[in-house]
Amino acid sequence: MDSCSTDESCSALSPPASQRKPAAAAGRIKCDGVTFTVTEGGEVAEVVRGAAAPRVLGSESFFDASTGTRHHFVDVQGQAEAMLFLVSVREDQRRIVAIRRF
Repeated sequence: MDSCSTDESCSALSPPASQRKPAAAAGRIKCDGVTFTVTEGGEVAEVVRGAAAPRVLGSESFFDASTGTRHHFVDVQGQAEAMLFLVSVREDQRRIVAIRRF
């Protein structure tokens, strides 16, 4: 299991709302070549270059009431292989707080 906090190509934490960029890239986290975001409905989506909108990823999830975080297991088809990620989203802030690749 790889944690994106140790990979230079991704960030485990998204910035707090006060530090987010107003540009379109705000709220996006890249991990192992996949760019994730959270939709207005709190779903995890993949940002695909050239696409009109992010692609919502189907997921199994569970809610951790002690932290207010919903953890989503998502499958993403990469160029060479399928990848499984655990994407943790703070529901009250609609932001990704951690990503782990399994």
